[in-house]
Amino acid sequence: MPIDKPPAPGEQKHKAGEDGTRRAKLWLDSTMRVRHSYTNMDDNGPSKLAFTWPYGGEPYSYDLGGVFRGAPFNNQTFVAESKNYTDSGDQGTHFDKFLAQTYCTLDNYSRMADHFMWITWSPFRIKTWSKLASAEKIREAIHVHAKKIFDVTEPEKVDALIDPEIVDYITDSIWMIVLSPKQEQLVISGEDRSELAKIMLLREFNEQNGG
Repeated sequence: MPIDKPPAPGEQKHKAGEDGTRRAKLWLDSTMRVRHSYTNMDDNGPSKLAFTWPYGGEPYSYDLGGVFRGAPFNNQTFVAESKNYTDSGDQGTHFDKFLAQTYCTLDNYSRMADHFMWITWSPFRIKTWSKLASAEKIREAIHVHAKKIFDVTEPEKVDALIDPEIVDYITDSIWMIVLSPKQEQLVISGEDRSELAKIMLLREFNEQNGG
C-alpha cells in the first residue's frame, strides 16, 4: 500500500506547479472520460499518490490520479505527473525518474495504477520524442535509479534484476500529453459538463439495471 503519511509534495512549494496540477486535472475532467480524479493537494489525494522506493526509504509521489470512464479504459486507474514548463527545461531528468518510479509502482504496488501520464506544457528531447517510453529508454532510466530500486549499481546486476514483462507493460501504459493555454480554452464548460455527467450517470444506471 502507499505510505500513510507522505511528505508535502515538492510541487506545492511552487505556485506554477500547483497551477499546472489543477489545470491538468481540469483538462482531464473536461474530456468526460474521467469518472473521478484527485490531486496531491486534495484531502485524500496524498495517501493514494505517494509511495516509497524499495531501498533507502525515500518517498516519491505523483501529482494527480483518478479513474477512467468508458471503453476501452472503463474503471481503470491512472496517475499523472504535471510539468507546467514554458520550455523543455530539466524535464528529461525528471522524466527518467518518472519512468523509474513507474517501474517501482508496477513492481510493488501494481493494483494502484494501470496508466501513467506525463502532462506537460512544453515538449522535451524533441529528437527522441517518439522513443521516450521505449524499452531501451525505460531500462536506461532504471539504471540511473538502480540503487533505490535494487540496491545495486553494477550494470550487469541491474540488467539481471529488471523484469522484462514490467518494462513491456510500461511501454504500453505511458501517456505523453502536451497541453497549451489556447487548447485549454477549447474544453466543455463546467455547467455543460455537469449536465452531461448527469446524463452519463443515468445511462450507466439504466445499463446496470436492464433499463
